[in-house]
Amino acid sequence: MRNLLSRLVPAAVLLCLLLTACSSGTAQARPFDPAADAQTLLDSGAFSEPLVEMEQDVACDALYKIDSATVTGSAVYTTPTAGAEELAIFTLTDEKAAQTVLSALQQRVEDQRAALENYQPDEVGKLDNAIVEQRGASVLLLVPADADAAKTALDSLS
Repeated sequence: MRNLLSRLVPAAVLLCLLLTACSSGTAQARPFDPAADAQTLLDSGAFSEPLVEMEQDVACDALYKIDSATVTGSAVYTTPTAGAEELAIFTLTDEKAAQTVLSALQQRVEDQRAALENYQPDEVGKLDNAIVEQRGASVLLLVPADADAAKTALDSLS
């Protein structure tokens, strides 16, 4: 009996440890889906004017200066009036590439702030509400006119 217990107790402890490790306690948000999530955000009322879609290669090269070879999908929308409002979602080959693109999107916000502060200062406030987020191998840049509508829509994407 003692021999049986000495084998069962360690097995039970191991099982408990495995079950605890499997439940992390916090659910990780799903990666962004460029087409579907962009449409949800565009329909949210977060933007004050219609945005126009930009081709992936142009967005990678001209706007964000990122390696398009690491991009597996995207949805990029900008304002035709050269304002601050913008939406960009990228899926990438891996999380390391996503971190690189995240940095590029953060730099884009700072570059836009510097560019707009002198000739469109009313647009700079929108950049203060910019959301730049990484989820796994996907990233998002969201510069809305209505930050509350954008956050509500973004929360629905979790």
